[in-house]
Amino acid sequence: MDYFKKLFKYRTAGAREYWIVDPIKNQILVYRFEQETMEEYSFGEDVPVGIYEGFSIRVE
Repeated sequence: MDYFKKLFKYRTAGAREYWIVDPIKNQILVYRFEQETMEEYSFGEDVPVGIYEGFSIRVE
């Protein structure tokens, strides 16, 4: 897939986060560029939105 091409493009464009939602694997990958972290979540978990304090999204 082109996930890594987009990862580079979003990062260099100044995006603060990049989410990959994979419905086949039931997982969400969240790249937080400001903290230089990558976190993995499963569907059904609350995923914190790093750019909005106290806000999260749950993907079912």
